Amino acid sequence: MMRNLPLKWLHVYVFLSIGVFLCVQSLKQLAITKPDWVFNHINDFLTIPLVATLGLHAVWWIKKDKSIRLPIFTIFSLVLLFSIVFEYYLPQYSYRYTDDIWDVICYFFGGIVYYLLQKKQ
Repeated sequence: MMRNLPLKWLHVYVFLSIGVFLCVQSLKQLAITKPDWVFNHINDFLTIPLVATLGLHAVWWIKKDKSIRLPIFTIFSLVLLFSIVFEYYLPQYSYRYTDDIWDVICYFFGGIVYYLLQKKQ
């Protein structure tokens, strides 16, 4: 399956990110002590590359063209959307969400990582 996919480094990163996400969720469920940044920010850093890769696969499937890449404007729009929804809008209506500038920074750096991995052939 991986042989037919372009952007191999991006896909390796995504699979590793899914593994990290599952480990973090397992640590939460097992109530294992950890550094606060692990639970508070690592998932935010991983979010944009995962969502953007899913979006890119949807575009590939719809257009039947695997040479398509997401432009920087689309990635920035995704970062902006996640920042507004999860760091501004939802904290006003639910105690479960908190507004945190560090989460926005994590979304931004996740977007940069995605952009760079997408550019690397």
